[in-house]
Amino acid sequence: MYMTTFISNFNKARFLTPILLNQTLIVEIKPQQEISHFIELSSKGAKTLHTQPSKIDFVMEGEGYDLEQVLLNTVSLKQLIAFGKITIKGSYRNFLKFEAIIKLS
Repeated sequence: MYMTTFISNFNKARFLTPILLNQTLIVEIKPQQEISHFIELSSKGAKTLHTQPSKIDFVMEGEGYDLEQVLLNTVSLKQLIAFGKITIKGSYRNFLKFEAIIKLS
């Protein structure tokens, strides 16, 4: 449910397209003990990928509730990382882009 809300909010916010101009960001949302979800973010919009892509730019892993809170922008991603509730993998640049997208969507 929260994944579709996040994607819908991203697609409504047309001012986010310059952040990902000429770039595609593949994000893996990995809830513990659940199936991973893959999101493709680009200047054309966001969509869910139903198969695992060959290249993943950013991985966010943690409890399902914590991931939901981050994607719905009720809790800061940095805050949950500092508390050790969410772990991330990927470049710092992609982290900053994804965090900005969450905050602005």
